[in-house]
Amino acid sequence: MRFKSIFSLAVLGIMFWSSVAMAQLEARERGRGVYAELFGNGLLYSFNYDQRFEKRLDGLGYKVGLSFLSVEGTGAATFPFGLNYLLGKNGKYFELGLGGTYVVGFDNTNTFASSDDRNFGDGIAGNMIIGYRSEPVDGGFLFRATLTPFFGSGTFWPLYAGVSFGYAF
Repeated sequence: MRFKSIFSLAVLGIMFWSSVAMAQLEARERGRGVYAELFGNGLLYSFNYDQRFEKRLDGLGYKVGLSFLSVEGTGAATFPFGLNYLLGKNGKYFELGLGGTYVVGFDNTNTFASSDDRNFGDGIAGNMIIGYRSEPVDGGFLFRATLTPFFGSGTFWPLYAGVSFGYAF
């Protein structure tokens, strides 16, 4: 399981740096960004891609991400996704968003699983994004600080938060 985690992180790192290199070769025509988020919508951490729908830096966009964590055969993968809206100018934005996080839990030790079912904890939790984003108009270092409340299926975490660091292109 450790090899899979290292391999996944290596692939994500290659994808991240490839997109950074490509961004430097082409003019910035649409607000895009890649970033690592600590806590936030991915629960513990996640790697995310974010893009605006229009050819401008504010307005409506979407984000998709993923994370994976395994400890001694038990773990989870999360897939945060959602729509977000940026309001502001000159690289300083108020960010609002609504989405979900799909969680897939697993137990290869068979400690928690019944019979041959080694998956557990699968489901989607709704979440929101309320925060601040710094994203230079010409691209470069991207920073986000957000409140990310979770809700759904009897779950409500009103004071969950996240911080993100990445690259806008």
